[in-house]
Amino acid sequence: MGSERPSITARRDSERSRFDIEWDDGQLFPEVVYPDAEFLFQRMNEVTVESVNAVSGEVVLDIGCGRGIDGVEIAKKAAVVIGLEPSHVMIKHARNYISENGANMSLIRGVGEHVPLRAQSVDKVVCKGALDHFLDPPMVMEQIALVLRAEGKAIIAIANFESLGFKLGRTVWWFRKKLGFRSPAVRMLWEVPEDHTYKFDYSSLKCLVNNHLEVEKASGVSLLFGIPWWGMFLAKLPRNISLAILSSLDNVARHLPSLSDVVVLKCRLK
Repeated sequence: MGSERPSITARRDSERSRFDIEWDDGQLFPEVVYPDAEFLFQRMNEVTVESVNAVSGEVVLDIGCGRGIDGVEIAKKAAVVIGLEPSHVMIKHARNYISENGANMSLIRGVGEHVPLRAQSVDKVVCKGALDHFLDPPMVMEQIALVLRAEGKAIIAIANFESLGFKLGRTVWWFRKKLGFRSPAVRMLWEVPEDHTYKFDYSSLKCLVNNHLEVEKASGVSLLFGIPWWGMFLAKLPRNISLAILSSLDNVARHLPSLSDVVVLKCRLK
């Protein structure tokens, strides 16, 4: 007899084994959070939830839900929220966060490449800050298109590694190196972290999404994050002034997703 193809379950188990099931986002939080970083993460959360625009009774799937922060906000709109997350550590964090907030949100441990839901079973899919962690983003997009209902929407939010801030940061450090300054031992913000499997920017994200979905709206979030000493400068200003500067830049970024710090795409099925 010829060798049999591995079962779907076996393939899924093999794929899961390649993930860091102990991954914990606690490692991402620096000791000092400067105003630009605080603003960026807050606005990324807000714009993502606003883009979902959930209504009562809608089924919303959050792929790579992490601590469930976005899912809880969406659940407050009386939507039926399902969080999908491969790390059992993050699942534990999410359970605690859901319990603390009294939210109605379900959790499933699994990977975005194999969504354990029926075809055309959800109204909206959200994937924030997770697509560049997956082993196979194209397969994730295929799964998103598969589970969405005909009039469904997908909201993808991801860090832009070709943002204006990162480009300027790389340029400043290039000149410093030419002038003889030693490179720092720590990873620079514009360098792709070890736990990322892909480096996305506005163009590459649109190209990936367009294989299965049509972009309905593209928005940018925040501007100039990553410029050396920018956060330290803002921290020295009165909080209301630094917030006014960041908000003004965010208004500009909204219309320039290719230069913004985070790209948010709202998509529909083709």
